[in-house]
Amino acid sequence: MNNRSFITTILAVEGALSLTMGLAQAQGTASIAGQAAQPYGVAGVQAALGTAFTYQGQLKKSGSLVNGSCDMQFSLWNAETGGTQIGLTQSKPNVSVNNGLFTVQLDFGTGAIQGDARWLEMAVRCPAGGGTYATLAPRQQLTPAPYALALPGMWTQQNPTSPNVIGGYSANSVGAGVVGATIGGGGYAAAINSVTGNYGTVGGGNANVASDTGATVGGGSNNTASGWNATVAGGGGNLAGNTNATVGGGYGNAATGGDATIAGGRENAAGYRAFVGGGMNNVAGGYAATVSGGGFNMANAANATVSGGTANTAAGNLATIPGGAGARADLHGQMAYASGTFSVTGDAQTSLYVLRRLATGSAWTELFLDGNSQRLTLAAGRTMVFEALIVGRSNNMKSAGYRVTGVIERVFDTTGMVGSAVKTVLGEDDPGWDVNVFADNTNDALRIEVLSGGDTTQWVAMVRTVETQW
Repeated sequence: MNNRSFITTILAVEGALSLTMGLAQAQGTASIAGQAAQPYGVAGVQAALGTAFTYQGQLKKSGSLVNGSCDMQFSLWNAETGGTQIGLTQSKPNVSVNNGLFTVQLDFGTGAIQGDARWLEMAVRCPAGGGTYATLAPRQQLTPAPYALALPGMWTQQNPTSPNVIGGYSANSVGAGVVGATIGGGGYAAAINSVTGNYGTVGGGNANVASDTGATVGGGSNNTASGWNATVAGGGGNLAGNTNATVGGGYGNAATGGDATIAGGRENAAGYRAFVGGGMNNVAGGYAATVSGGGFNMANAANATVSGGTANTAAGNLATIPGGAGARADLHGQMAYASGTFSVTGDAQTSLYVLRRLATGSAWTELFLDGNSQRLTLAAGRTMVFEALIVGRSNNMKSAGYRVTGVIERVFDTTGMVGSAVKTVLGEDDPGWDVNVFADNTNDALRIEVLSGGDTTQWVAMVRTVETQW
């Protein structure tokens, strides 16, 4: 054997062909002797396809076809000449050669063939068992079967559970031991896509990471889905960092609470079960809080809502700000609105409060924002003009309504009325019923008390205010 000897090769990619046939017959049935017919596609225990492939060639010596047994060695390279060897050299002793034709099974391991060009180098010695190996030239390029060309740059990592499918840049990666991962494409040398969680998916883009079970990044760049079943649809620099968290797009958004959602916008943040619709620099940090849009808004209490506008803060449970600019709702259920400030948030606004309580005795009963303990308090330095509408209805069909107006202020740690509150009886079925509205200095609050003469009565008060602070 000498260097003028040559080898003609054929690479059979049986996996791709079998897959194509299976898809074409997906509506048919198959049966095994002694068993009922089953439709194709029925789930079962999977056998890993593996990384081995069949290599077939023709061997000549001095122009004549070789017959007999030969020892063969195969090595895989990333270039036709020179280059780097991929995987380990495969030794195949006593290969039967008939009229020049031979067939061997080769396996260069996981990652050896991932869609990049590869060349096979062969060395032989005939007859087998003695002499030195002769290296044949040139190296033979491995070419794909025709159907494999439909998925350029795609490769699989086999495992007994669920194979990983990897596309795009050759260095895109799936973590060790991970199963069922998919990388659709994208990536480049300095910004690969990677999946490090089981059943994670990166659809494309670059520098994206799906790092927990079922996590998904659809595309874009520098996005991370690091929670169980978390999703980043696209955009750039976004994080879905907790269970079922979702970021639709935009830039620099962080859904860090479980079940949190950010639809888009820029540099928004959402906590547990919270929602940010869009805008910029909004924070929905409370449980199930909502910021629909706008900019620099915060809803950082449970079920608090800011619909939009700018620089608004909903800091009380169930507090609401419809929009505008510079409003602050610190109390339970408070609704506040402002169209600007003098110097600090909430120093030029109007608010609406609802208080309630079930009165069952004959003594005066205080109403609360949550019906139990939360009072309508004043921050230091605040003055409020208020109008309170108070209604009561008892279980024996008595009713009454009142209107009280006045001014209340807090100077340092002292809370008091400015002048006297004015009460109007709008109507009452029982003249023994009454209301009292006054400053509660002990609790720095506007206090509303009701009297219903022993009747079991539901009392509700709506307090509308105009507020300033200095």
